[in-house]
Amino acid sequence: MTQTATRPPTVVLTTWETPIYQAGLADPDAADGGVLAREMIGTLRDLILEAEGHDSGAHTFGVIGAQKSSMDILKWSHPAVAWLRSQIRDAVSAMTHDVLAERAPEVENKYPVIAEAWAVVYRSGGSHRLHTHHDSIYSGTIYIECGGVSATSGNLQLFDPRPAAIARGVTPGVLSLQPRPGLLVAFPSWLPHSVQATQHTDSGLRICIAFNASYSQTGGQA
Repeated sequence: MTQTATRPPTVVLTTWETPIYQAGLADPDAADGGVLAREMIGTLRDLILEAEGHDSGAHTFGVIGAQKSSMDILKWSHPAVAWLRSQIRDAVSAMTHDVLAERAPEVENKYPVIAEAWAVVYRSGGSHRLHTHHDSIYSGTIYIECGGVSATSGNLQLFDPRPAAIARGVTPGVLSLQPRPGLLVAFPSWLPHSVQATQHTDSGLRICIAFNASYSQTGGQA
């Protein structure tokens, strides 16, 4: 059984006692009507597809019908990437305040955010196997293009991490989030998640940028 979430532009939704951040950056009711976000997302799309053909670090580990880029997108020198870094920092800050409450400023003032990001380009039937992320506190994704996505295909699926609750049938087990351009979702890196396949007959292109983020104790920042 799957529950589908519909949320306002920016929210930390506590599901299974787990904070899940969502920001509709390009939505009409976002800041400036989402105009800047739509411009930045369009630029990021072009940059990703341009780099795809000559990315020596690209690979297909964990994905089917898709390709992951090198994990250096945040190092690109471009205004759209600077905008992306700021959105990741905002998500990390919101999650930290949700988890630590009044102690959050102590962490934010002492330790800079470090992050890495990579593009995932899905084509017909593309999906991502169930997985978690390592060596980070928070992970997430921002959607760039969402061809072929529907209520039942191409969605991000977040899984209840409590095996005993699932075994007792007291949880739906899966939170399904339907991508749209400009949607940013962040969650603890240990939360199991996957990406549904689209129909093989659907030629729609799906592009997202995934990221990992932590607080550095040795300097540096996203």
